[in-house]
Amino acid sequence: MTQTANAGIFKIEYELLTRADPDSDIQFGMDFTITQSPSSNPLPLCQLIFPATSVGTNKAGQWNIDNHKAPSADPACLIFANAEGGTIKDTPRELSKRDRGVLSTKFTVYRVDVKKDMLQIHGVKFGYSINTSDTKPQTIFTGFSTYEISNEEKKVVLEQCKSITFS
Repeated sequence: MTQTANAGIFKIEYELLTRADPDSDIQFGMDFTITQSPSSNPLPLCQLIFPATSVGTNKAGQWNIDNHKAPSADPACLIFANAEGGTIKDTPRELSKRDRGVLSTKFTVYRVDVKKDMLQIHGVKFGYSINTSDTKPQTIFTGFSTYEISNEEKKVVLEQCKSITFS
């Protein structure tokens, strides 16, 4: 069932996913779409992920630019795939063994003003978690709220695009 939440100029529509058949690994994640209010003059979006498990080039337990693009002086290297128009559609999935306790994945999303080589520091944070030790684990949405970029995230962004400024 699709749920909706709003924070500032951002809106998320999401559906949680859990596959936890007995005697098998647990698959968890969500499908989501993030949009900006049309009156906000939508800009391209950058998504960072702090995954519970390593997936692709994203390393568990640390912030990653979630787009699999190579570092560049062009701020377009920060933009999530197909988010140039100001909308993110994503379907993150993770796998875990049972009895690893609570696993949490966090996301943050920020607007990128490509013309000004600038990432706006006010965005949103959200995520999901799952208790892999539960008999019947369920993915839980951990909220959607406005958020100001952390110094740790700024460092990751600057490693991806050294020319970016923050405002």
